Amino acid sequence: NEYKSYLRMGLTKQYLRYAALGSWGVVASPTANLVYLRGNLVVVPALEKVVVWDIRKNEKVNEFSEGTDTVTSLAVYEGANVAAGYADGTIRIFKISSTYSDVVFSGHSSAVTVLKFDGSGSKLCSGSLDTNVVVWDVVAQCGLYRLKGHKGPITDVLFLVHSNVLITSSKDTFIKLWDLDTQHAFETLTNGRDEVWSLAVCSNETRLIGGSNKPELRVWSLKSSDSEPGKRKSTETKIDCELLGAITRKSKDRVSSLIAIGPTLFCQNNDATVELYKIRSDTEKEKVIKRKRKKLKSESDVSLSVEEEFPFSKVLKCGHKIRSFSGIELANKNVIKFCCLHNNNKIQSFDLSRDLELTPKSSVESLGHRNDVRTVLFTSDSSRVVSVSDGAAKLWSCKTKHCITTVECGSVLCGVIAPGDQYIVVGTKKGEVQLLDIVSGSLVESLTSHEGPVWGMALRSDNKGFITGSADKTVKFWEFTLVSANQGANQRLGIDHVKTLQMTEDVVAVCYSKNNKFLAVGQLDCTVKVFFTDTLKFYISLYGHKLPVTTIDISHDNTLIVTGSADKNIKIWGLDFGDCHRSLFAHDEAVMSVKFIPDTHMFFSVGRDKKLKQWDADKFEHIQTLEGHHKEVWSVDVSSSGEFVVTSSHDKSIRLWERTDEPLVLEDERETARELEYEKSLVATSTTIAGERDSGEAEHAGKKNMENIKAAERIMEAIEILREERAKDTQYQEELEQSKDKGVFPPERHVILSTLNMTGSDYVLDVLRKVRPSEIELSLLVLPFHYVIDLLGLLDTWLKERQHVELCCKCALYLLRVYHNQIVANKVLVAVIESLNRNTVQAIKEIRDTIGFNLAGLKFLQMDYEEGTETFFSDHTDKITSIRKKKRAVLKTVS
Repeated sequence: NEYKSYLRMGLTKQYLRYAALGSWGVVASPTANLVYLRGNLVVVPALEKVVVWDIRKNEKVNEFSEGTDTVTSLAVYEGANVAAGYADGTIRIFKISSTYSDVVFSGHSSAVTVLKFDGSGSKLCSGSLDTNVVVWDVVAQCGLYRLKGHKGPITDVLFLVHSNVLITSSKDTFIKLWDLDTQHAFETLTNGRDEVWSLAVCSNETRLIGGSNKPELRVWSLKSSDSEPGKRKSTETKIDCELLGAITRKSKDRVSSLIAIGPTLFCQNNDATVELYKIRSDTEKEKVIKRKRKKLKSESDVSLSVEEEFPFSKVLKCGHKIRSFSGIELANKNVIKFCCLHNNNKIQSFDLSRDLELTPKSSVESLGHRNDVRTVLFTSDSSRVVSVSDGAAKLWSCKTKHCITTVECGSVLCGVIAPGDQYIVVGTKKGEVQLLDIVSGSLVESLTSHEGPVWGMALRSDNKGFITGSADKTVKFWEFTLVSANQGANQRLGIDHVKTLQMTEDVVAVCYSKNNKFLAVGQLDCTVKVFFTDTLKFYISLYGHKLPVTTIDISHDNTLIVTGSADKNIKIWGLDFGDCHRSLFAHDEAVMSVKFIPDTHMFFSVGRDKKLKQWDADKFEHIQTLEGHHKEVWSVDVSSSGEFVVTSSHDKSIRLWERTDEPLVLEDERETARELEYEKSLVATSTTIAGERDSGEAEHAGKKNMENIKAAERIMEAIEILREERAKDTQYQEELEQSKDKGVFPPERHVILSTLNMTGSDYVLDVLRKVRPSEIELSLLVLPFHYVIDLLGLLDTWLKERQHVELCCKCALYLLRVYHNQIVANKVLVAVIESLNRNTVQAIKEIRDTIGFNLAGLKFLQMDYEEGTETFFSDHTDKITSIRKKKRAVLKTVS
């Protein structure tokens, strides 16, 4: 009874909550790009996680898992900071040495498609599916501005370090050059009617290369303007761009990415190839021009074509379709190390020598399946999990999440674990029934049993046999036997075909009752036929689904049968009369699998809508929804104790769920769901910032979300507490003046203030200080004006006391800009504004003087250190030392 999933308390049924325990099986997901870090370390996306792999040791070095949405973009700065963009538009910045995010940005309304750091690492640029480009200040942890101008999703961004220019490309076929000083697009390059997928800058930022759907790479020249910014004419741009020509590619597929590594340009195509082009240096260009002049016997001006400037070198074939690649150049070894992220959950590294010889080095592939995990099963003791996919079956440890053994097999659709937990039986698309030894990792036996795919397989409750259902309209019965192994004395498990049940339609699901009395068969005609197991006589027919039944399960007491269908419904039937107790709209997509919790009438269901749901078959109620998978969920299994649940998905992940001791009340769950819907509606409302232009190329970088709203609520609560404390103090002073005796006691302080031992003003400052810098402006925007009046007075007080001057100045300037009209119309704030003006200038001047003094001191220390380490005539001393060494060597050889 202690293992039951619910407790009865009075007249209500209280359930126990299931929660995520862990996931495994994903080496790298093809949702984002990978980044070569250093040495053998590679940063890759793994669904909602960011994983750092040591590809030589084949092990994880670090893992970041703060986000819940899929990682869609990655960027790394000098091997220290990792920026990850997510499908919900958020950006998190991690340090390689830690496991949590230091900075969180929220400025996009849809998935982040590209991230790039600038040369100093202080700025981060992000592009998104919402067609916007946002530039972030990493040091100040806030957004600088949003650049609007593209009409399609952003595909790539590049910083030009020498000229403070940003280059962006989009699916709207345009390439834009932005002046970051003025946040203005001063140049727009067109690529015809083809979408631009990637950009690269090379030759000391004098060449811009763009890749598109066409089998060519377009090359532009970039020339910086010689005029100073103040003296530049209105028609003169910061950089002059000119189309030089196009390089013909070898592949007909579109370009996925362009990367310049050393003297080589890598062009990754949307297939399994990477094309290499040589980037000629200035001296090499001069040599080519001299040869051309010598050949033409002319001293006239000779120019190089883009194909001569970037000659084709080689095509690298990497075996499987590439999602992303990244590399670094090793100067000492004259080798380029690069790594490929394949679409089939695999990472592979290569070494490329100077003579363009490709050498495969190592790969990470054994820790995940190459294809969808179609079936997942618990062993009898629930300590291990067997997962089966197209081409392989793997045995995993639930405790360590590591793969124990791997067995190669056919294209598997279903499977069961044989008694003893040593063998598994699987059914394939070709109609084969295969027996696999998961301990030794070998294929024991393969029988061609059906003429069509084996869609369903079920184990008898006495573990003496199993059944298979196929698209050839048959249900076949099998028994386990013992046969001699390799003609020796040892015996192994074997399977024998016993009998066949002919059906009228394709069989898509089969299930045994727990007492082996009934056999349920789901057919393509949307019905479920129930037969007696011993005589195979027809018992009842269950009909009502509008699309074929995909999954069946029968309760432990043989009274209920649950069916799931492609029509998104789950039906609960009585097995005694075949009556439909209830039809539930279970999932937003097709139901793929259902499974009863042992010894209960509760069951789990999974579907193509990426969700795992728990249901009560007695009360016909939805208990809980568990989200974690990012694509269709194919299979679910429940442990023998009901304590653990395991699921497998099209995203190649295997997730484990655990029953906790936390009670779950349905009314509370529904209330929580309503609150989430209300919060979503709050976030969905548009944000209009006073003083900001609604149209234009540059806008505010932030985005309204629940963090902004909750932060504003915390600030308002703190101001309310301060008002209460001030009202209590005022009342106390009045009572003290009215009563001349000493019978008046001071008022009790607020619980929060007494606990934290703070004054009301200090508490408001503490709440304001804890708001993220990237969220502070939009949090202040949500405040009603009567709270702004109090906050401006508090900011003036804090500036007088020189507390957090930078934060106070930032808040004061933003509030004055946003609420300018109300402040001007309200004469109450005249004295506060005058005091703010005076205190702000004085505080900033003091900070500026302090910084200047510190800088001067640091420069003095630097000069003092350099004078102490510097030696006069150091060049001549080195020469004399080398001459003396040579003389000694000559004397030794003579002697």
